[in-house]
Amino acid sequence: MKNKAGGSDGEGGSGSARRAKGSETPVDVLPKEVVLQMVKDRLARLSDEMGDKEEVAVEDDVLLAFTESTCAFINHLYARARDLCKQSGKKTVDADHVLDALKEINFPQFVRDLEAALEAFKEENAGEKSEEKATADECQKQDVQSSKDSQDAVEESSEETVASEE
Repeated sequence: MKNKAGGSDGEGGSGSARRAKGSETPVDVLPKEVVLQMVKDRLARLSDEMGDKEEVAVEDDVLLAFTESTCAFINHLYARARDLCKQSGKKTVDADHVLDALKEINFPQFVRDLEAALEAFKEENAGEKSEEKATADECQKQDVQSSKDSQDAVEESSEETVASEE
């Protein structure tokens, strides 16, 4: 059975969204609310740049077009990044593969923004990781101390048992 995008339902063909068995909801699309928020944010920025303060409404069919085209872009980008990953002999797609893929599929204008976002992400996670490491180190110290305390208690108990037997 053909879907609107020309692919068969249930298949991951190009231009079509796979659908869960017995479901009308595509399983590989972004949440509608996320796409709507991205579109509205971008339209608001464009309106501000043009000096227009009026909010623009987004019709359902336009939202669907944005959603499907966004998914197609992400799938295309990931496919190229995965190919670059395999060519480099690695098994995990990393940020460099994605950035290189953007250049290769003719979207180099996104690279600078993504590099900045990646750097911010790394800095944010570095702070979290150092907090997690400090917490883990403290827990490990407590575990070591508890283990020593338990060992001391066992030794004392053994000494008392030996002393009472004599």
